[in-house]
Amino acid sequence: MSSASSQTPARSSTLSLGLRWAAVLFVAGGVFVASVVTPPGDGVPTLGPFGLVGADKWLHAAAYAAVAGTLAHALTPSTERAAAGGFLGGAVYGLCIELVQWFIPARQFDLLDAAANGVGAALGAGLWLVAVAVIRQYG
Repeated sequence: MSSASSQTPARSSTLSLGLRWAAVLFVAGGVFVASVVTPPGDGVPTLGPFGLVGADKWLHAAAYAAVAGTLAHALTPSTERAAAGGFLGGAVYGLCIELVQWFIPARQFDLLDAAANGVGAALGAGLWLVAVAVIRQYG
C-alpha cells in the first residue's frame, strides 16, 4: 500500500513562469518610475563606495543588475542563453530609459549613466549564472 504523499508530484523549486515575468515587470516598472521622477536634491552623497564613481552610478548598476537578473530568470531558469538575454535586455532597457530622460525637463540623457546601466546588467546576468551554477552543484 503506497502513501498519498508518494503519489503527489514533487513541487518545483523554481517560480512559475507567470511569477518570474511578474517579477520582471515589477523590477523594470520600479526602475522606470525611479528614472522619470524628479531626482532627489540635497542629502544624497555625491560619491559612492570607495570614492571612485558617483553614488548615482552605483544606483544605476544595482538597478539594472536587478533587471537583468530577473529577466534572465524569466527567460529560462537554467541556461547561459538566458543570461545573455538578461544582459542584452537590461542594457537595452537602460539605454531606452536614458533616451526617455532626454525629453523630461528635470532629467537628462547621460552616456555615463547608460554605461553604468550596461555594467549593472552584465553583473546581474553574471551573478544569475553563478547562482544557477551553485544551485546545480549543491541542489
